[in-house]
Amino acid sequence: MTTNTQRRGAVQASPPPTTRAPRDAGAPRTDGFWPWLFVLPLLIGVGTFFIWPIIQTFYYSFTSWGVFGGSSFTGIANYVRLVTDPQLYQSLLNTVVYTVIVLLGIPIAVWLASLLNTPGLRFAQFYRVLFFLPYVAMPAAIALVWRIMFNGDFGIVNSFLGLFGIQGPYWISTPGFALVAVSLVGLWSSLGFSMIILGAGLKDIPPELYEAAELDGASRWRQFHSVTVPLLSPSIFFVLIVTTISSFQLFDLLYAILGPLNPVIPKTMSLVFYFYNSGFVDGDKGFAAAIAMVIFLLIGIITVIQFRVQKKWVQS
Repeated sequence: MTTNTQRRGAVQASPPPTTRAPRDAGAPRTDGFWPWLFVLPLLIGVGTFFIWPIIQTFYYSFTSWGVFGGSSFTGIANYVRLVTDPQLYQSLLNTVVYTVIVLLGIPIAVWLASLLNTPGLRFAQFYRVLFFLPYVAMPAAIALVWRIMFNGDFGIVNSFLGLFGIQGPYWISTPGFALVAVSLVGLWSSLGFSMIILGAGLKDIPPELYEAAELDGASRWRQFHSVTVPLLSPSIFFVLIVTTISSFQLFDLLYAILGPLNPVIPKTMSLVFYFYNSGFVDGDKGFAAAIAMVIFLLIGIITVIQFRVQKKWVQS
């Protein structure tokens, strides 16, 4: 009896549940203020260094600039001149060729990443660092070394070809070979980045899947085709996007290996080099802005197409 009375009293003595006072409908909400405050520095940076330059470049593409900095509105004259300039299509072709050759390094990077991911491989970390060094090295230093190696008279590349009885060309002074030489350097320098990203993707694949495939009698090639490639496809797609965008921005290697006064430049000029030559050498800022907008549009279109196509082969 006493226990029941104590429980009843305890229940009666418990404080009533607190209820939140209704907020005044006219009072301003502050719930969404703090998230925007924390994001504000990022928005300022993106707006200042990305969105505003695009808007400004788009405006400049409709103007013509004088020698002393004065500008006048010319409408679509720069774009009409651009689409009728044969150098645009030559530069676009060179950029596409360079991009395709550099993208051929992705299968090589997949093979290297798989090889370095082999259990028990000695000095694997050392090899990863060795392959990654060209990616973080200064492009000017890389270009200087390869410029010497591609020398037609005493370069190591032609000396190596001579061991097989092959007469090496003058790589830097021959239009077709000059672009191939720059493309091979681009492939070599981007290989380490692709290998590191793909190697990280390989470590996320559960080893139990390989054990199950081996129990089913799957060969190494079958395991690679049915297990590795599908599960590695998100990493491959990321490398594909990054490599394509960076390849369309080719300038530093081309400028440093061939040199701005090389007579083969018009035949090996990339889109960004075309932009640089028009804006900084010829001083035609409005025309250069039109080239920049075309480059921006092309990269955007290619990226959208890649994202659309990836749904058919990238395993989420």
